[in-house]
Amino acid sequence: MTELLQGTVFSNTAFRAMEIVPLPKAPQERSRIGEELQPIGTYAGIIPYFGTIEDVEVLQEHEQADPEFESKDWWWDHQRIRFLNDKLGLKVLVFALPVIWVFFLWFSGIALVGWGIIEANNNLDIASEILVFIGGLLSLMWFAFAIWVTPVTTNWLMSTGMGFVLKPFEKAINKKLDDTLEDGCSEFNRATGLVRLALGRGRFFEAPFVEFDAYVDRVIQQSGVFYRLIFVHRYTQKSFHKTAFSTIESSKSEVLALWDVLQTYMDVTQPLPDVPRLEPFRHLDPVTAEHDRRTGRNPRFWRDLDLEAWKEGEGKEWLKRQEEYPWNKRKCWLTPQLGKISMAEYRQQRPADAWPI
Repeated sequence: MTELLQGTVFSNTAFRAMEIVPLPKAPQERSRIGEELQPIGTYAGIIPYFGTIEDVEVLQEHEQADPEFESKDWWWDHQRIRFLNDKLGLKVLVFALPVIWVFFLWFSGIALVGWGIIEANNNLDIASEILVFIGGLLSLMWFAFAIWVTPVTTNWLMSTGMGFVLKPFEKAINKKLDDTLEDGCSEFNRATGLVRLALGRGRFFEAPFVEFDAYVDRVIQQSGVFYRLIFVHRYTQKSFHKTAFSTIESSKSEVLALWDVLQTYMDVTQPLPDVPRLEPFRHLDPVTAEHDRRTGRNPRFWRDLDLEAWKEGEGKEWLKRQEEYPWNKRKCWLTPQLGKISMAEYRQQRPADAWPI
């Protein structure tokens, strides 16, 4: 890991938009069909409106259980934004268990009724019309019972029941989950200026933030056109679509605001973006602490916010600003630096543990 400079919390590789050094030319054309290349170094100071609403609720709920935000489950702070790549196997397991239980609950009773009717028909002298009537009535009664009991039993299964069954294997499961989380953990590191993206099976792609191009990608679905932020490593053309900032949004301005948040976060000459998830750590970042002292920012603005009142008042102004901001007028401070140095010279300047180019 790159050593920190004397007297600062930031390394010499930390990202500073106004100090971008000469970079090699991209080996391929940077324009991509259906994807809009985003500029670097011009900040709108806008945070995503809809994401903010969700994050305020998460922040306020988390503070009740962990007021100091010391839990390892809180993955945003003044040094790193961490996130997991999709773990499909775990998601399938979580969703499959309640589905399997509901199917079993609903249709096991019908199967039992059917078996009973067949046995009665073979062993008892009862008219088939009566047996059909009894079977239909019992089936309806079972469906009514299943509808009533499904929510209660499913909630119990996913909480108490699963905990009881898995209790003997708790240590082994926790170790496996920790290993899985570590293997899939990626991060944007403000302190070092490096991006570390998990590739799975213990492999990681690590490179300076300045080497990544951000694009707004159009996602065509049956219900319309949606947008997401993707990242392409300029010198290897590796593309990353599943970062913490690659959620699919119906509003293009929401995605543009996400990019503004990320590049502001990575630029150590700028205070941390004023988003809810970072509020508990603002005082730990020297640039941000000085900014907040100078502006008189309320250190608990998001944690004490009346969200419903904010949405009806100030929040509306935030959304309007986001939608009306002249996003197409932003200047890119990186592009003019491309082609000013050879690849061989640049390789000698890169961190030793970065992905080879």
